[in-house]
Amino acid sequence: MSMEKKPRVVMARRMLSLTATTATVALTATAPAADAGIWRDTSSIVLHQASATTATSSKIEGEGEGTTHAEGEGEGEGEGEGEADAHAEGEGEGSSSGEGEGAGSGDSGQALQRDLSFMEGHLRAGLALYEAGDLAAAKTHMGHPIEEKYGAVADPLAERGLDRLRGQISAIAAATEAEAPAAEITAAFDAARATIEEAREGLSNKDQILGLAQLVRVAGEEYAVAVEGGSISNLHEYQDSWGFLRVVEDELRQIAETGDGAARHVAEEALEYLAETDAAFGDIQGQGEMTLDPSLLFGAAARIELEALELG
Repeated sequence: MSMEKKPRVVMARRMLSLTATTATVALTATAPAADAGIWRDTSSIVLHQASATTATSSKIEGEGEGTTHAEGEGEGEGEGEGEADAHAEGEGEGSSSGEGEGAGSGDSGQALQRDLSFMEGHLRAGLALYEAGDLAAAKTHMGHPIEEKYGAVADPLAERGLDRLRGQISAIAAATEAEAPAAEITAAFDAARATIEEAREGLSNKDQILGLAQLVRVAGEEYAVAVEGGSISNLHEYQDSWGFLRVVEDELRQIAETGDGAARHVAEEALEYLAETDAAFGDIQGQGEMTLDPSLLFGAAARIELEALELG
């Protein structure tokens, strides 16, 4: 998908696309090198390919590798869901194309932060949808953390004695399927989130922020699929992106409040960059006036990454 010079502002309406599409977005950011007083090209972000196709199942394959196949999921009907393939490679520290779903060489902390936040983002979207009364969509989102991502975090969680997270997330999905009271779903979510926070405790502020930058890039890929054709043609991918950014915002705020001096500054700057993505979103159901421009997300990801690379 080529980006127009002037992003289109629309009043979005709910749609589901079952046609094959292809989106390509490229963004190049130029910034100062961290170790020299010169300017150089430090970040080139490419959405290699995101294609939405008709499918009956949704999953992410190739976890634990540098190349990722992220297959998106339609609107929660369970069958005939739109399937999006996002190919991302190379998530080494300092890489600007680090949105892959598996842990890359040398960045296990970043990958763990990204993948934990990926799962939490699905849960966050599902919870918002459940509270809004869209139970069908909520059920789909609640099932995806285990289906798509848990395998990538199973070993590091087990090493930390936190493999209870699988059962906690499964309990959320089961309660959602049973259409339990919203308060019960929220309590189950809070328990899972507490475990996720515990898993983050040993990560450096730098790895945490770099992992969040990678997730913003993943959100950009899913958003690009969601707005293919100049409208919200894949609501589920839009909701994924929305959920991911809510987690990124919360985590950056926490670092801004509790991190060391340098990390606080970086987190505060990152929050300002993230705020620029607000224009790309309406509500959780894709309603409202918004600028359908994936580059808002890719640009924020690049700037957050550059800020984080300044940390020791």
